[in-house]
Amino acid sequence: MTSHPLFPSRYEPLGTLGKGGGGEVWAVRDRITGKTVALKTLGEDAEESEVLALVREAAALSGVEGLGVPRVLRFGRLPGSGRPFMVRELVEGTSLADLLVRPGDLTRKLEAIADAADQLTRLHRALLLHGDVKPANIIVGEGGRATLVDLGLAAPFRDGGARPVGLTPRYAAPELFKGDPLTVRAEVFALGATIAEALRDGADDERGPCVVAELQAVVDRATARDPNARYPSADELANALRRAARLPCGPHEEDARQGADAGAVVWPIVGLDAPCTRLLAQIMGLPAGGGLSIAGPPGSGRSALLRRIAWSLEVGGYGVAWVEAAAWPTRARRSRSSCPGTTPAG
Repeated sequence: MTSHPLFPSRYEPLGTLGKGGGGEVWAVRDRITGKTVALKTLGEDAEESEVLALVREAAALSGVEGLGVPRVLRFGRLPGSGRPFMVRELVEGTSLADLLVRPGDLTRKLEAIADAADQLTRLHRALLLHGDVKPANIIVGEGGRATLVDLGLAAPFRDGGARPVGLTPRYAAPELFKGDPLTVRAEVFALGATIAEALRDGADDERGPCVVAELQAVVDRATARDPNARYPSADELANALRRAARLPCGPHEEDARQGADAGAVVWPIVGLDAPCTRLLAQIMGLPAGGGLSIAGPPGSGRSALLRRIAWSLEVGGYGVAWVEAAAWPTRARRSRSSCPGTTPAG
């Protein structure tokens, strides 16, 4: 079996999912829940920028729960080495990068790109820029649904754009190389470059020259050198792609809309840091045996806030006991959410 770092006893290593840069991702079994999850950890010699990227990814994921991105389950440091780690839901499937090197199946590739554009739209509406849109960060499941992963370079949306942290040259908009800020239109460029890569294998036999020309027109607009000439949003690109490729809206877009938007409350990344900082300060000021509760209606975002607080405490070296509400469904309906490590209030 491949050697692995010393994990917390709760997690049984099953195998590596990927290695690169200063970190690695493992599939592990949660011995408490029985579920297979992903554990991402950094190397012992990880630089501060890599640690910050992992924290940024955890912050981004915890702030957009309900939008289809993998949910952060835990954040802390490995026993012994003290290496930072993050546990998140496992996204099963094949990366679009792997699909693109396989010949044929153009429809599946284009459907996955359109689906990723839908998800990117929801992130943008939550005031978050992904920061590293590329085929390797799009996972395509068995049913064809695409999931954006790796938000380690995510940035909050700001008027005028945000400073890019890292670039993948093949998918980076030309203005980024001149030092211009990351914007929605820069991420549209990355999707356009991905469509172009899918088309390089050639159109399927049943696709006539008219369809090929329309698809190329979508690519040309999405990857225009002038950002203002591109599609102004990811959803407009998705719509244009579906029209050109003769793709139906399909169940994926409708399911995603119903599952992600219905009743989902987002804690925008630009607004989550302040309440977390205030709440963390209150927790650190509690006397021994003290506790506090967070009250709010269902769907108000209490769980997302508490998970953010939990991994903030864990990365600081504090022991945190996290009990999922589903364990006591009757009590969960009556009680308020309790801060990890504090005394529950009924």
